[in-house]
Parts: sequence; structure tokens; C-alpha cells
Amino acid sequence: MVYESWEWKKELRERKRQILRYNTKENFDRNFDSAYFKIERAILYSANIIRLLIESGKTSDDVDRYSFAVTKNNPIKRIDRLHRWLDEDEYDWEHTYYETTLGKNICNWIMHAYVFCFQFEDNGNIIGFLVSSDYDRNKALYFVRLDAWISYMDFVISDDVVSLSATFNEKKSDYIYILKKRGDRWD
Repeated sequence: MVYESWEWKKELRERKRQILRYNTKENFDRNFDSAYFKIERAILYSANIIRLLIESGKTSDDVDRYSFAVTKNNPIKRIDRLHRWLDEDEYDWEHTYYETTLGKNICNWIMHAYVFCFQFEDNGNIIGFLVSSDYDRNKALYFVRLDAWISYMDFVISDDVVSLSATFNEKKSDYIYILKKRGDRWD
């Protein structure tokens, strides 16, 4: 799938820069729609890049197991094309649950988002995003902090697989990775 991860990680770094560059009150005040779009696009592209790297076996086991603390609210109405906004009567805002989930799950939620929108701080910057996939839309709405997403991006950008173990799986008629060790390739 992916020959070399370095170029993809450079692209991921550029998406991180875009998030940081456009997530300012000044940018939202100047042109809200443009700033929103650029950050939304950067998050969507970053999720695609990370999932591509994971599925290509270009990330270590540490990236594969990277987990996030997220919050979750359950819908109280059926979420469909006419009811997928964050109105007071759409979700149970009184009961927020805390969960830990894998980063690759968040990538899937973003890539298959049925609901995706930003939550803003009082100062006008984005503090995080709310997301629910087409599969989970009537089960949960998740909140992911933007600083946690950026930390995940940094972790993937800095990831190097320095050793790899694989075995042949007869059933799949293919090699499967047993161990992908993270480290510094220059050691």
C-alpha cells in the first residue's frame, strides 16, 4: 500500500501546522467559514494519513495501541439527516461518560463521520471536536480534545519502526506482523 512512510509523515506535519495556524480568534473573525474548513480538512486528512500508515504496517505497535481519553454523550433522539446537529434536545448533555479508546478508532469515526463539528473555547479557539460515525450515530457522540489529537499526530510523525517480526499465516496465505518495535532509526 504505502512504500515509504516519510513523505506521508511530512504531509501529516503540514496538516498539524494548518490546524495550529488557522485555530485563532483572528482567523475565525476574519473569515469563519474558511478557517473552519481548513481545520476540518486538516483533521480529516490527518485521520486518513494515520489510518493509511497503520494499515500499511508502517507504524509501530505503540502507535497501533495509542489510546485517548474521550467523553461520550448518548443521543436522546434518532440521529438522521434532519437531526444531527448539537441542539439541546438531541443528546443527553446531563450525563457525560468518560472512556478510553484507540487512536485508530478515532480515525475511523472521523473518516466515517455522520456528525462532526467543533467545540470552541470562550476565547474563540477550537478546544476539540465532536464526532459520531455513521455506525455509532444513534449510540454515542464523542468529544476529542484538539490538543490530544495534535499529540497523537506528533506521536505518529515521530514513530519509526526499527525492528519487525513476521510469521506466515496459512489461513490468510500471507505474512502477519507479530512485533513492530518503535525506536530511533539512528541508534
